[in-house]
Amino acid sequence: MEPPATASNRSSRRLLFDRRYGWVVDDWKDPSEEALAGGRGMFCVVPLTNTLFQTASQSISSAVNFLDMKLQKLSNPLHNPKSNSLETGGDSRSE
Repeated sequence: MEPPATASNRSSRRLLFDRRYGWVVDDWKDPSEEALAGGRGMFCVVPLTNTLFQTASQSISSAVNFLDMKLQKLSNPLHNPKSNSLETGGDSRSE
């Protein structure tokens, strides 16, 4: 009689017919064992690219918003004390 571990390994393999690939050997593995076995070092390019694109767009968006705030402060005389003092002096002379 064989030990249970080797008996389960032999029964987990079976020959299947797949329409896309033809006859294939299916090696079923217990999901709990695979989860504990660790990663295979594989990664998917699509989620990495998506995350990279989102991070880059957020960085660019925040930089543009920052520059827009700075340009608005420079163009608005109420927030710029140097141009405000010059304009009030010029306005008092014209009155």
